[in-house]
Amino acid sequence: MKKKEIKFFTQEDNVVEKVKAVKEEFSLPEAHITSNGKLSLPLDTLDFLGVKSTLTARFKVGVDQNKKGFIGLYLIPSDENDPTAFELVKIGRGFSLLLKGIFIKLGLNYKTTEYNFTIKKIDLEGIGTGFFARLISEAPRTKKEQAGDDE
Repeated sequence: MKKKEIKFFTQEDNVVEKVKAVKEEFSLPEAHITSNGKLSLPLDTLDFLGVKSTLTARFKVGVDQNKKGFIGLYLIPSDENDPTAFELVKIGRGFSLLLKGIFIKLGLNYKTTEYNFTIKKIDLEGIGTGFFARLISEAPRTKKEQAGDDE
C-alpha cells in the first residue's frame, strides 16, 4: 500500500473572515417644484449639472411634445446671451429656476401637489448634451409646505 499524503484541517482553518462590503453612496441628483412655482435645485444637483458660476448659469427648459401628460423637463445649459434661456436665481440656501407660468400652462398644481424629480445626463441629437428631470413622484403637500409666499 502506498503512503497517502493527506492534509487535515484544523478548527482555525474553518474560520471565515467576514468581509464587509462597502456600499458606495450614490444618489441621483434631485429637484422639486416649490409651492411658489420654482424648480428648486440643491447645491449637489448644481454640481452634477456642471454649474461653475451661479451668476451666469442659464438653462433652456422644454418638454417632450410627443408624450401625453407631463413626464419631466429637459434642461439644456445655455449661453448667458440666449434670450430663451432661464436664469438660475438664488433663493434661500439653494438655487431655482423661476418657472411658475410654465408649470401653470403644463397643468401642474404646484400649490397643492409636491412634484419630485431625478436628473440624468442625456445627449440630444442636434442639440448636444443636456439633462432630463424625470418626474418620480407626486404627493399632496402638507399644510407647512403650502404656507409659502405667493409671488
